[in-house]
Amino acid sequence: MPLSESLQSVEMEFRCSECALGFVKPGRWFESAAQHRCFGCQHLTYLTYPKKLALFDRYAKLSNAAFTASVRVLDRQ
Repeated sequence: MPLSESLQSVEMEFRCSECALGFVKPGRWFESAAQHRCFGCQHLTYLTYPKKLALFDRYAKLSNAAFTASVRVLDRQ
């Protein structure tokens, strides 16, 4: 499953598995990044393809939920 091109410009948050400190980058950064060192605890996280898929899937679902909510609002008008 490829990473969604429609999410390349979406700002995504990824949290450190050790200290839960988050950092935000656009989707295009996550597509090409192989690892990230946490600014808080210095833990090195390898950004494997399954981790990237999970992140993109989460934001795709959020995007779809927001779209569905906006359609419901428009339907009421």
